[in-house]
Amino acid sequence: MTLTVKALRQRVEAALSGVVGFTLSPLVLDNFARSPESVMHRGYAVGVPESRWTTNGRQRVTVGSLDETTITVRFAYKLKPKAQNASYDAALDDERSLIKAVVGMSRVNVTGLVYDNTRRAVLDSGEWVVLDVAFSAQHLSPLE
Repeated sequence: MTLTVKALRQRVEAALSGVVGFTLSPLVLDNFARSPESVMHRGYAVGVPESRWTTNGRQRVTVGSLDETTITVRFAYKLKPKAQNASYDAALDDERSLIKAVVGMSRVNVTGLVYDNTRRAVLDSGEWVVLDVAFSAQHLSPLE
């Protein structure tokens, strides 16, 4: 079964909609958390910054292309001024919940979706920690 990059991104977004307490941002991944004005507590955005062909040889229009797509989930957590370490730890717990939700959906919807890495940074304002959780998915992309 083929799966477009768009459908892959939407399936990850749908899997995260079931995680209690999180809100989907109306902003695309690249615009979410660019500044303190563009974030919301436990808000998230899902993007697909990269796809690449994974096999050597011919691509068949009738079969599709075996691709590997990077999926990034960016989410923000507001740090409490007088309890920043506790807030940061809570954000790490949320990170684990998001990873479980995405990896759990992979058994049903996608072949070979795996957790790849997480980048964590506190915004310059000191109010927010922003986490980029990356996954890799192997999927058959349609060519027709």
